Amino acid sequence: MTDINHDFSLIGAAILLVCVYVVLFLGSFSPMHCRLIVALVGLLSILMAYTAGFGILYYLGAESTGVHQLMPFLLVGIGADDMFVLCNSIDQTNLNHSTSERIVSALGHSGPAITITSLTNALAFAFGSTTSLPALKSFCMFASVCIVMLYLLVNTMFLAVVVWDTRRVEKRWGECCGLCGILCKEDTILCCKGKLLA
Repeated sequence: MTDINHDFSLIGAAILLVCVYVVLFLGSFSPMHCRLIVALVGLLSILMAYTAGFGILYYLGAESTGVHQLMPFLLVGIGADDMFVLCNSIDQTNLNHSTSERIVSALGHSGPAITITSLTNALAFAFGSTTSLPALKSFCMFASVCIVMLYLLVNTMFLAVVVWDTRRVEKRWGECCGLCGILCKEDTILCCKGKLLA
């Protein structure tokens, strides 16, 4: 039992490290481009996908086992990948274009990639749920539903915040209502003296 608790505490630490990585590197070390709010909403989307997927299947009478505690790690990995792909596509668009043009261009590049990977993952786990092993069958079923929920939340809630953030950058507003500009000016040591700016 101690080994199992130790393993799950390591998984929790790994999830925390991925979350910190997302918050730090989804944008850049700049008050204008740090994307703190976007990263936090992205992590909230992952949490909501987890709770929605489990809620739907519990409502339908499905049962979970101890291995289901690995699900947050799986969802954080897939969700972080989707967030980075989408934000990287926006970063590669022309800053002089309007928000709508930048979003359309970014979705033209990142949308198919996110859709194909999410669909592939969901189908792989859906096929895995046809196994005769009860624990594996249940895990695959929960994973498939959670991945579908994550895809829907990334393309609705997270994307809406990305659009808001792109408009904020277009208007030259600072992140967090300008608080990042006060707390972290671009030439301070917190922003690495401006060496890591986009």
